[in-house]
Amino acid sequence: MTGLRASCQQREASESDTRQPAPVLRNLSVPCVEGSGCRRILTSGVIIIKKYLSPFGIFRFLMCGAVSVVLLAGCVSPQAGGAHISRQRDVSGVTKIAVAPFRAIASGDPAIKFDRCPVCGTTFRACRCAENPEKKIEEMFLKELKPAGRYTVIPPQQVDGVYKRVSTESPGESPLKTLTKVGKKIGADGIIAGYLFYYRERKGFGYSVEKPASVAFCVHLVRVEDGVSVWKGVFDKTQSSLMENILDIFPFIRGGGKWMTAEELSREGIRQILKDFPDFKGE
Repeated sequence: MTGLRASCQQREASESDTRQPAPVLRNLSVPCVEGSGCRRILTSGVIIIKKYLSPFGIFRFLMCGAVSVVLLAGCVSPQAGGAHISRQRDVSGVTKIAVAPFRAIASGDPAIKFDRCPVCGTTFRACRCAENPEKKIEEMFLKELKPAGRYTVIPPQQVDGVYKRVSTESPGESPLKTLTKVGKKIGADGIIAGYLFYYRERKGFGYSVEKPASVAFCVHLVRVEDGVSVWKGVFDKTQSSLMENILDIFPFIRGGGKWMTAEELSREGIRQILKDFPDFKGE
């Protein structure tokens, strides 16, 4: 009997030596042994999850994300893609506006990758545009243009003949002087001139593309009295996915959550620049 009791005590002592206390989550915060890379990564992940699973941690996380998006939005420049609007002069004396035919600006040399705006000299990406897409942009611009009642708009159909005649009579004259002459002959106080520099159709489908659509154009409102550009709207953009640029979320939603065609991207650009057109009455 004594031998049996001794055997049981030895077995219990042996089992107590092999038992280990159950691990608790806080032990993961203890520094791991040097060289155990996987354990170190798992440890950091658990600590971060524990920290942000609390209500205050989630609130801090969301606040940091919101602030980051606002700061990023403030840091984006027009060169990064999108619309840029500037108004240089007073438009109080402009009541009758002529719209000159929109033009595609591209040299015959495919090696030339950049061109300048004939009015302001701004440099844009350039390519030869097939099938006259500048006419589509002109039509979309006129459709979206909704100025206040103070303006009378003369459409391109009534301006085209005068523009061609003036351009032929003075072939070496600057585009700005040509525009002011056309405006005076028509009896307008201001004249709108639009220039298309880049127009690339998407390569692919609405929900999957190999190459996205890309468009670059510039529109000026020139005061006829002194030949000064009193308003300028620039759109230069290649559509990007939300993974590439979260700031594209609103155009992405307006585009139906898909990759836009070049025409759809152009329409989006026109709507953006016209929001700051003098006395614009947009929807």
